[in-house]
Amino acid sequence: MTRMIERWFPCAEVTANAKSGWGSGRSEKTLFTWFAARPLAQAKAAVICSLLSWPDEEAEQERLCGLVRKAMEGRDAAHSELVEELARHHPDGASVLDSFSGRAMIPLEAARLGVKAWGIDYSPVATLAGTLLADYPLRDWSGEPPLPFDGYEQWATGHFTEPRLMRDVGFVLKLVGERYEAAMDEFYPKVNGKRPWGYLWAVTVPCVGCGRRFPLVGNLQLRRPDQKKGDPGQSYRIVADSGAGTFRAEVHHGPPAGSAPLVKVPGRGRGKSAVCVFCDHVHPFDVHTRLTGDGLATDSLLVVADLDERTRTHYRAPVAKEFQAADAAAAMLRSEPEFAPGLPAVPHERAAGTTGPRSYAKYGYRTFGDCCNARQTLGFVRLARTIDHIAGDLRGGGQLQ
Repeated sequence: MTRMIERWFPCAEVTANAKSGWGSGRSEKTLFTWFAARPLAQAKAAVICSLLSWPDEEAEQERLCGLVRKAMEGRDAAHSELVEELARHHPDGASVLDSFSGRAMIPLEAARLGVKAWGIDYSPVATLAGTLLADYPLRDWSGEPPLPFDGYEQWATGHFTEPRLMRDVGFVLKLVGERYEAAMDEFYPKVNGKRPWGYLWAVTVPCVGCGRRFPLVGNLQLRRPDQKKGDPGQSYRIVADSGAGTFRAEVHHGPPAGSAPLVKVPGRGRGKSAVCVFCDHVHPFDVHTRLTGDGLATDSLLVVADLDERTRTHYRAPVAKEFQAADAAAAMLRSEPEFAPGLPAVPHERAAGTTGPRSYAKYGYRTFGDCCNARQTLGFVRLARTIDHIAGDLRGGGQLQ
């Protein structure tokens, strides 16, 4: 039996709908980010055209092609007509097997049409993604017991019009956020009554000339000027204290007033050279990458970004308690216990991949636990513990099987 997909496929309609809107698959991607995301329009068309038989009569061919084109007009377009058509083609019920299902976009679209669907993938991450996308949302959760957390009854009352799964997921995400914020509160202090929007860090290496540490930054501009708003923009300069052997970032309005430590030096070969802010010693590309690759790099907090009504972000130098909080996070990370025997808080798997043309090792990142600064890593550890504790509570209450 010849299938429609062997003779015809709505390429133009898939292309038109894959760029934006329902067919882009962006909504599904927000549920579970996937490295090889495919547009939903492609999955829907593939399922329909794989299940429908290709008739011999030209008039019937045109009718089916018209039905598929109509189905591509929206997420649920021509849904009832498609279900009836599939019932005629498969009186005993249709089924779909996707043997390389990834995050299960094909099984999802098949299930939405009432077709039994199976997805197989070697990756356990893909299996998890497919379960969250194409299995759980299609189940009936109305008979599940209430979640065993304080405040759930009030939440359920306030969200009684939502489907049960959406209601419970919303509550658990809120609970994760609240507990995570409490766990990390002391390491992200508020300044002037509000928590910063972001932080700018720099990798530092010891100068081979004077031995002092200096930052490897190649751009001193923080916010571009906006003439319409009368905003001159913001930049910063690195101010070195040779006597103390320390440096700091000094934020100012306007474009950068000087050169960044990482600059392209004529005659110094490939890549940028790193110029020490204390003694002006020039480190060619191969030298400062060797320093980082040998594990001599450390992280340093440079600039803090606050939200601003006029310019969206306003940059400033960190205050003392922000430096202290970052140091406290690094100390706390060193005392974090294992998640389980052989499973340390900071991952120790070797980072064998690359970022572009350079390997992680050239940045000094030997393990995946090295890829973030200490406070970021502590945040991931505390987030994992928060989720783990909530999952334990759910298992204890019988909500997780």
